[in-house]
Amino acid sequence: MIVALEYIKYRWIAKGRHGIHSPFVFDYLDTCQKIRLSKTDKATLRKLTAELSKDKSEIQINDFGAGSRKMGEVRKISDIFRTSSSYGKYGLLLYQLAKHYKPASILEFGTSLGVGTTYLNLGNPNAKITTIEACNNTRKRAIQHLGDISNIESINSTFDDFLNDPIDQKFDLVFVDGHHDGTALLDYMNRLAPITHDKTVFVLDDIRWSNSMFESWNTLIESNEYHLSVDHFRVGIIARRSIQEKEHFILKL
Repeated sequence: MIVALEYIKYRWIAKGRHGIHSPFVFDYLDTCQKIRLSKTDKATLRKLTAELSKDKSEIQINDFGAGSRKMGEVRKISDIFRTSSSYGKYGLLLYQLAKHYKPASILEFGTSLGVGTTYLNLGNPNAKITTIEACNNTRKRAIQHLGDISNIESINSTFDDFLNDPIDQKFDLVFVDGHHDGTALLDYMNRLAPITHDKTVFVLDDIRWSNSMFESWNTLIESNEYHLSVDHFRVGIIARRSIQEKEHFILKL
């Protein structure tokens, strides 16, 4: 996949709020995406990102997914943060989704350094957040930054092992940020079905990471299982929402 070419194609056809007739998507664009960070939340994130961007300490990474294209097994914290998808406009998107839709229960696949977890928690401090990280060294760093927050449960597990265990709750928002393998993504989505519901919002990171990931994204949006899908180039949003007509949108972020 030539990412630069894909981005040009995306920018050419991506829409703004004008011409959108879907009530759900119009509300998403006109209300959810208009949410901005509060001054307190902005200060919290500024402090966290400043610490991470300057942290040159190294940790050994045990990568259970497709791995990194640019970094080896030993990585600087600052480098891990630099390649994080949960910062800037994509971190803000997580904050907006959590704040607008107020999910009571959130599942995050791929804690990394806890930046995405922080955005989600600031967006809805009342949500119960379950965040999964297979690399324990990375998870330990995330816990240091997250602090002792009672509504966040950090679990050291692969996504596969987590889904193999009995889970007695349903999640309202699921953020999948890890593995980066298309076949694995489809498997996770199938296995997440029993612990999610018709209105669960799935946020899928790096849908154009590889041909495999993009093919799986297209499989999902073409499936009759999902009636709503939004392409934000790097991130895709998808939901069953069987009550509505099947619609797919390519939108600016």
